Amino acid sequence: MRIVTLTSSSIFSGGVHQALYQTAGLRDLGHEAWLCLPADSELWLRPEIPAWWVRLPAKWIQWRDTLESLIGDGPALIHAFHNRALKLAALWGMIWRRRGVVCVAHRGIITRPKNPLPYWSPGLRRVVANSWACARSLSWHCPASKIRVLANGVPDERVRPRRDAALVRAEWKLDTAELVLGNIGNDNPVKGTEALIRAFAEVQGAARSAVLLLIGVTPGLWQPLIRRLHVEDRVRVVGYYDHVSDLLQVCDAFVFPSQGMDSAPNALLEAVRMGLPVISTDVGGCPDIVDGNGLLVRAGRTEELSRALDFMCADSGRRAVWAARSRELSSRYTLEARCLALQNLYEDVMREC
Repeated sequence: MRIVTLTSSSIFSGGVHQALYQTAGLRDLGHEAWLCLPADSELWLRPEIPAWWVRLPAKWIQWRDTLESLIGDGPALIHAFHNRALKLAALWGMIWRRRGVVCVAHRGIITRPKNPLPYWSPGLRRVVANSWACARSLSWHCPASKIRVLANGVPDERVRPRRDAALVRAEWKLDTAELVLGNIGNDNPVKGTEALIRAFAEVQGAARSAVLLLIGVTPGLWQPLIRRLHVEDRVRVVGYYDHVSDLLQVCDAFVFPSQGMDSAPNALLEAVRMGLPVISTDVGGCPDIVDGNGLLVRAGRTEELSRALDFMCADSGRRAVWAARSRELSSRYTLEARCLALQNLYEDVMREC
């Protein structure tokens, strides 16, 4: 099958991660697949560029020519990620239908679309939501017959540590820590880093002997708050780390304190695939992922998060049960599972043409 994944986002967001992952996964299944990226995408700064990445022209109005060269005479399938790509697929899909070219779109945010017209367009045959919460947010803007829910996928390589666990523990001075609580985030306030640090500073029970490992945030931005709250001896700020499984392997549990509307956050999925018990706020699609493998707390409730941290740290047997459930759930979030489901969806929608 000829498949073109099109993203209009220039930042390496969660959606772009999924576009990249699934294109690679579809190629592994034997499909002729390309990933089309804007000319100003952050991914072009990488030292090694796969041959199946395609640089789009600087002006979006010229993107169609590039796509035309890839789809040829058809049949083919366009999978659009992000707002502009979705709108263009909805428009150009009406023109391409007679050539056997089918357009579908990815939706990975919980907020309702401001413009429902692309979702009603006959040029857009399916909308793939990455959580049930995301699908519900589309219910007023998209015909139910178009919506399909497919979980995001995490490549196996993302959950295979490359470094020895003992070396990682020594590097981050975790050798004497009774427990390690991990978090992957960034400096955006909606990721809840401040809420997590404050909650960790307020714990009264078992979590007082734990170490909090903050991955992906800027050390200089958060160290002043950590010092003011007098937890500098119990918090390690790692900063950006490309292969997070090296660090997750030394964690006893994972905390996802988002204050926003994450639909299917890659960080939480990676923790589940690593077999970690989890604590998450109840935002967006996170309740879909926390399914008997940990605790949900209300966003913005620091005291609830503090109690959850203590509860998680208090009982090793309970953590073991939740960890086993995460390992059980892991098969839902493999890249192979997502790509096989996408393949079935693509075949179904192509048969409709």
